[in-house]
Amino acid sequence: MMTTVQAGPLPGTTLPIGARLVAGIGCSSAADVAEIVALVEQCLVELGAAPASLIGLVSHSRKANHPGLLAAAQHFDIPVRLLDDAELRADMPTPSPRVLAAIGQPSIAEAAAAAVGPLLLAKRRSSHATCALALCDGRLDMQAQASSPRASIAASTLSTSCAGP
Repeated sequence: MMTTVQAGPLPGTTLPIGARLVAGIGCSSAADVAEIVALVEQCLVELGAAPASLIGLVSHSRKANHPGLLAAAQHFDIPVRLLDDAELRADMPTPSPRVLAAIGQPSIAEAAAAAVGPLLLAKRRSSHATCALALCDGRLDMQAQASSPRASIAASTLSTSCAGP
């Protein structure tokens, strides 16, 4: 089954001024930092968002030690928030039968991004990764996961908190 993904933001999407975005990332073990960074940057451009609006990466807990994901967070100087199965959102626009068969979840990138806020850009694919963008609306604190791997963060908690100032 092939899924067609519309170009551009999801219907009815307006990017608010000062938007704080998260990138939901799904990736295989073959995905490296360059591929993940390029995909995230491509998604930001497609949404019309500045790289500075990206405040975190979010993915599945099974990616806790994925070197490409962790290095991508370091590249953007943002935290990584990992979610377990129960925290992922259901009923995403572009489920993957392949991902469902492999790990029992129909979506990672979209489901992880939507757990943080409204989905703005449905998943986009590269060879070994997927990325979806969501507006961080405060439903999930990007800083709350004390045991998660993180990029080295020079910015204050205020600059990366979904809740804002």
